[in-house]
Amino acid sequence: MKKYTAFFIFSLVLAGSVFAQAGQFGYGFSGPQGQLNNGFNGQFGYSQMQNVTAAQAKTFGHKMPVLMTGNLIQFYGGKDLYVFRDASGEILVKIGPKEWQYLWYQGINIDPSNTIEIIGEVHWPKHSWGTPEVHVRFIKKV
Repeated sequence: MKKYTAFFIFSLVLAGSVFAQAGQFGYGFSGPQGQLNNGFNGQFGYSQMQNVTAAQAKTFGHKMPVLMTGNLIQFYGGKDLYVFRDASGEILVKIGPKEWQYLWYQGINIDPSNTIEIIGEVHWPKHSWGTPEVHVRFIKKV
């Protein structure tokens, strides 16, 4: 019984140190970085991100963060999949209700003529036969 108690206390200490560092490295908490260059107010910690194109995002590895500017041109179907287009081409993006929430609360609607910025991660799902998707974490109408 004592070894499980020690393991539990060690786990709590380790988890506490991870959460204490999370604000520094931008794991979804606003840390000491304040206002970011891309205007997302430190919500995600992507302060050093540069805008990439859809063609460049298709060459990135799994879970690589991206910032893209373009248009949502159509609903692709499936689970929250949309087609995102910029000057370089198209890529699938996955936008769930949690990500739309920011815009809904402000009464902002998006149609294909609107330019948007998205922050997300490139994912290479097994079911899509080698086609990457960007899982969107934040949307902003430009």
